[in-house]
Amino acid sequence: MFSFFSPFPFLRLCLWWAIGIILVPENSSEWLNQVLFCLFLGALFCLIIWIKNRYLFQAYLVSIIFFFAGYLRTLDLKNQYQKLPSDVIAFRFQLVSTPIKKPKTYAFVGEISAYLNSKGAWNPIRTRCQFYLEQSADAPHLGDSYLSKAHPQSIRPAAFPFSQNWPVYYGRKGIYATSFLPGKWTKKLQCNSGNFAFKSFFERVQHNLLQHIHRALPGERNRAVGGAMLLGGHEAIDFETRKSYAALGAIHILSVSGMHVGILFLCIQFFLKFIPQGNRIVAMGVFILTLIIIWTYAGITGFSAPVLRASCMFSVVLFAQTFRFSLNSINLLAFTGFVMLVWDPMQLYDAGFQLSFLAVLGILMYQSDLSAIWEPNIKHPIVQYIVKQAWALTTVAVAAQVLTFPWILYYFHQFPHVGIMLLANPLLVLISSVSLILGLAFLLLAPFLQALSFSHLYVIMGKILDASFTFLHEVMFWIDHAFQPTIPFLHWEYGLFIPYYLILLLVKIWWDYRQGATLGFLGLLFVVSVSYVQLEQWQALRNQKIAYLGQYRGEPVWLELQGLKAKLLASSRIYQDPAWIQTNISPILAHHFIQDTIQLEWKSEKNVSWLWKGKKFYLAHQSQVISPGTIDVLIIDSKLKKQNFDWLISSKVGDRLWTQSISAYYLKKLDKLNPSSSHQVALDTVSALAY
Repeated sequence: MFSFFSPFPFLRLCLWWAIGIILVPENSSEWLNQVLFCLFLGALFCLIIWIKNRYLFQAYLVSIIFFFAGYLRTLDLKNQYQKLPSDVIAFRFQLVSTPIKKPKTYAFVGEISAYLNSKGAWNPIRTRCQFYLEQSADAPHLGDSYLSKAHPQSIRPAAFPFSQNWPVYYGRKGIYATSFLPGKWTKKLQCNSGNFAFKSFFERVQHNLLQHIHRALPGERNRAVGGAMLLGGHEAIDFETRKSYAALGAIHILSVSGMHVGILFLCIQFFLKFIPQGNRIVAMGVFILTLIIIWTYAGITGFSAPVLRASCMFSVVLFAQTFRFSLNSINLLAFTGFVMLVWDPMQLYDAGFQLSFLAVLGILMYQSDLSAIWEPNIKHPIVQYIVKQAWALTTVAVAAQVLTFPWILYYFHQFPHVGIMLLANPLLVLISSVSLILGLAFLLLAPFLQALSFSHLYVIMGKILDASFTFLHEVMFWIDHAFQPTIPFLHWEYGLFIPYYLILLLVKIWWDYRQGATLGFLGLLFVVSVSYVQLEQWQALRNQKIAYLGQYRGEPVWLELQGLKAKLLASSRIYQDPAWIQTNISPILAHHFIQDTIQLEWKSEKNVSWLWKGKKFYLAHQSQVISPGTIDVLIIDSKLKKQNFDWLISSKVGDRLWTQSISAYYLKKLDKLNPSSSHQVALDTVSALAY
């Protein structure tokens, strides 16, 4: 029953393993998940007791074992790393990730092995921290050990609700703190890359190949996209380019994914088919060579989740082809997911992992049915071939979106217009595939051409590659600017996942069996789901009146929501950072069904007051006398902390909010001056406050 090549055994095992992962609580205080785990396990054991069929009994027993193993594996992984205590004076750490060069710092993840507490004692610990090392210090390398006197801080929450929960996101990776490392307070102890020799080798190869990309693609945009697309490089892709790719539903092109490994696999198969493989030794040699190329490319691109998934899948496909085994595509996908979740259960919560697997599963489940809806029948053979390939790409694009659609809305709160997506996405995939094939060929030949001094051929290939990327971006920007293809602020919540996937299941059943009862139940479920969303939107239109006060880099941000309209009030700096607005403001607008937003600016460096729901708010940019009366919420610019607070004596203040964290010394100084304040918070330590 559990033979790998029989239908779907790993789909069942992967699901049971995933359930075990999900039921592990985020922290020990979350008793609900622990209760659910006990109840779920008890129900399964009761079910086993009543099963009389021996084969069913064995199947459920194996499933429970995998469920329990998934739970224990995840629990063990979560307990590997601890949270850093608050009384840290100094600490020793080692780099465990590749440093990324920022404008003023090196960003990397370090694993802390020991810390010095306030009592002068060194204590062992195992925890990870996101570090930003000042560039005045020695350049860091993977495996280097450092000693620092910096002060790690807890991961700060999202600036506004409903966006990414950063403490949980980093906590799943064992990262519980972040710290800026001044060069004068940080000392390199030793260079020890021996434990990371395998990873360092791939990084050196990636760096050398990136140099060829940089020579071939002089333009900054083409260079960044080419490095990311071909090698998983860390160059920063500008917001406009990333936004255009996302708007056209082609954001997956910007990262090395299964499509890239698939094209590499097909290219290898094409060239190796000219080698006669009648001899078993030759066939084995071709098998091993192909595996080496695929996994070397996976290592060079950083072993990301989509690349690992694709590399595992194509390795099994190659094994089946070489040794004459038949296989099931869905079972193969489940096997790959199972292996990756055994290695790192926390990948289950990664958006890239989820979207990658759901896209492939959607293609396997729905592409053939969609393709059968229409069969191109054109007499001219060339036109017939072009239309047929275009239709095939369109059905693949649609099938990939079927299962990922709700998750795209949930994570990104926007989606391309359906018509634009159907026409533009296949076109961009086709053009990007040409660029990808040219890029892989260039990377394969460039080192040899340079070593053999074939500079003319090297330059010609580089110019062709650069022209392909330029053409890709010209087409993409034209479509984006001409049609404005994105629908923003789309609302999605957890409660809508179940009816959506139930509707898909019923559509599949009706398509296969054409039963009227199924169609009727499908229509009823669809009407109920749409009515539920419309009712929520109608209630928001009638009753919604809420405001949020947050901060952006030490400056306050005020967001008013009334009905389906919003007003954003902030400094001019925030409007120069659209990526931050999309990450922090868009989720909250989507959650509240907002359809129209007005953007306003604070009066530059002036004190401002306003009323909201009967409360008086006062933003102090300057230290000046406030008019007598009660101020319910006083927002103080942290730059004023070193000035005299006598200007606050004449007013009664309720809550005091600082735009950024300040030391306990200044807090005590202010409390002595005005002890009647009821609440005091730094806006950068909490998510936006609701009023």
